Order: sequence, then structure tokens, then C-alpha cells
Amino acid sequence: MARRRQFRFLSTLGIGAAALALTFTGIAPATATATQSKPQTKVTDYVNLGDSYSAGFGSGIPTQNPMMPPGCLQGSGPTHVTSLDARPRVNLTANAACAGLTTAQIAGTVPLLTPYLAGAELVTLTLGANDLDIRGLVTACSTLGSDAACDGALHQGNLAIPTIRASAHQTLRTLDAATRGKILVLGYPRLFTTSNGDQQLITAQRAKQLNRLGDALNLAIKNSTKRTSAKFVSVTGAFNNHGLGANKPWIYFNQVLPAGLNDPFNLHPTTDGYLRGYYPAVKRHI
Repeated sequence: MARRRQFRFLSTLGIGAAALALTFTGIAPATATATQSKPQTKVTDYVNLGDSYSAGFGSGIPTQNPMMPPGCLQGSGPTHVTSLDARPRVNLTANAACAGLTTAQIAGTVPLLTPYLAGAELVTLTLGANDLDIRGLVTACSTLGSDAACDGALHQGNLAIPTIRASAHQTLRTLDAATRGKILVLGYPRLFTTSNGDQQLITAQRAKQLNRLGDALNLAIKNSTKRTSAKFVSVTGAFNNHGLGANKPWIYFNQVLPAGLNDPFNLHPTTDGYLRGYYPAVKRHI
């Protein structure tokens, strides 16, 4: 318990999840700019949902999602989602991604998106990182933690992988039943580039261990798409040599200590990460 209190600033991936109860009273229509600015020719109706990586945390500033209840936060800057929506024949009808959502909570948003999903030709999402508690793992294995805390967190993380796979699979089955559109499940990047040795907040050895756990999470999410129509899209290669510790990282981390440790965008892609990592990976599949 002492360690949890000491590192409570990194206890969840994203902010606002606790305030976002899954007893939503309804979803407001998509903004006018998402529906009225497109030509009246045949377009691909597009729905985005999921956790903070789908919500664009790391780009812009934390902003209330205008079509969701209070507590659902997104990044305000450019991402793969805004880039897809900007394509001439793609129309983002609903963007329901919220920072902090678990796989089960994402499943809870699906019934509320029924009108949008029923007509969607394309659906994108990320899911699973909050079930694993990436921030808590990084904190335990950083120089702020201890060997015992890190070893214990890694052990618990590995034990959680099968449960995350099963929960993600159930969420994708729920989503699959709600849409005939193409479902693209986007993976997570490796957070660290270890070729430059130890970093200020983490050793190369611990960074490698966290990367291996991240690989296991991605594999679990990929396996969760089996017996569904969803397709897994890896971004590992796209982010190669762009993790924390790289000369040009695409992962955000506020280095102004100690205040920067509270930054909710920490451990998320930067704008470059979304536009140069996620967007090309998604574009190849549409």
C-alpha cells in the first residue's frame, strides 16, 4: 500500500476513467464539422472507440470529448483518427474513445454507439493497456521504484495476460455483432529504445523487460481477434528506434521533474507518433 500511495500519480493510463461511469444516458450527435464538410458522394462512414491511444493522448492538450459524458477525455491535437477523417471519402461519424477505459468499459460503450456502428464501413480501436496498468508497471520498474516492486509487478503483469486476452476477445465479439464494418484493432508501440543504454528514470535492463511484457500484451490482443472479423494492426515496426531513449522519440514523457511526473500524456505517442507511426499503419489496411 505504501508504494501505491507513493506513486499514485502514475496509477492509471490516462485520466478521467474513474469519472466516466458506464451508466451513460446517451451520446450526443457527432459534431457538424464531421458530417457536413464532406462531399455528397459515397463515403466510408468511420467510427473510432477505445482507450487513450485511440483518444489521442499525447497530442494537443487533454480535452473533454464533446459527444460523450463528462470525464471522457481526448487529446486535442492531430492523430491517425483526424488524418483518416480528413481523407476525401472518409466520414468520422462517431469518436467515442476515452482515456483510461479498460476492455470491459469499452464493451460497455458499444451498445450506445449502435446507430453509428450499424452504418459504419470502418471501425478502429485500441484496448488492453489499462487492464495491464502500464503506468504502474513503468513506475515500479523505474529508478523511483525498487527491484522487489518491479519483479512483483512484472510477475503480476505476465499472470494477467491470459485474462486480458479473454476480456479483449469478448469486447471484440460484442463489437463484431454491432457492425458489418471493417474492424481494425491497433496494437501498442514498444515504449523504450534500449540501444542507447540506461536512461534517467529506467535502466536498459528494466526497459527491455517492460518491452517484452508489451510484446506479450500485443500478442494477446492479436490472438483475441481470432473467431471475430477484427484484424490486428501492429505498429511495433513503425515505432522502431522511436521509443523513450531514442534520439527522436515518438513517445511523450515530460522530463521536467518532479512536476512532469504528473503529466497525463506521459507514455503516449507524440503527434509524430500518431501521424508517422499509427496513421501509415492504419492507411495500409483501408
